[in-house]
Amino acid sequence: MGVPGIGVSAALLGIVLVCAGTSAAVAQSFFNSWGRCADTKLPPERRADYCKQLVNNGGGPNSEILVLTLLGNLHRDMHRYPEAIDFFGRAVGYEALGVSDRREATNTPGSTVSLPTSGALVGALEGRAEVYAITGKRDLALADADHIFRLAPDAANSYAIRCRILAILKTEFDNALGDCSKALKLEPRNTQALGASGLLQYQLGHLKDAQDDFDQALGISPRLAGALYMRGVIELHGGDDTAGSADIAAATLQDPTIATSFADLGIKP
Repeated sequence: MGVPGIGVSAALLGIVLVCAGTSAAVAQSFFNSWGRCADTKLPPERRADYCKQLVNNGGGPNSEILVLTLLGNLHRDMHRYPEAIDFFGRAVGYEALGVSDRREATNTPGSTVSLPTSGALVGALEGRAEVYAITGKRDLALADADHIFRLAPDAANSYAIRCRILAILKTEFDNALGDCSKALKLEPRNTQALGASGLLQYQLGHLKDAQDDFDQALGISPRLAGALYMRGVIELHGGDDTAGSADIAAATLQDPTIATSFADLGIKP
């Protein structure tokens, strides 16, 4: 889970799209810079240096969307929400470019223009929706969540993202439960869906169910910082200081800003 960054699937898709057709050396350089730009263990200032190396790399719309999304994630993690929204918005703006390019491609025989893809856009919309939710902009957050559905209908992650946004907003709990249930029915081992369900159950006060979700997520991917942190919070609330402190320490090792991120959601040990 995490107070998210770009979804893993969207990030990997972005790397594939950026690196396709480039030399191995260029692809490896981009991959290395991307990894450090996205690495929450690094101080934000160092991450920013690596993110800047990705700007104007000439990879086309999908590359630009990925880079702008990473910069949005970085500013979100630094709690610079207006700047984060700006970067995410610039990434989402490439969708309009895609429509224009698609028309041009349709009218130009043999054209091979590089078009933005739905996978590259989902990460930007997810990031912006979360920042809108954190800052109380309910309608804008839900509009971005619905936009994701138009790009990726009936995908487990689409349901998981909307479930999480509703959980952050603490609204429409019945709809959120339905979304999480659909996500997990489609992909029972989807850690994003399990994390969203855990957060939702926590917001509902169902701490045992929440911990079960986080336990399942960590059984699949043991280093999920968000799931570790939330399980630690629940363990501390339940009086298990040893386990709770250990989980929170492990989460903080993965992401030093995680306590502040969850505090923005009103969640504290």
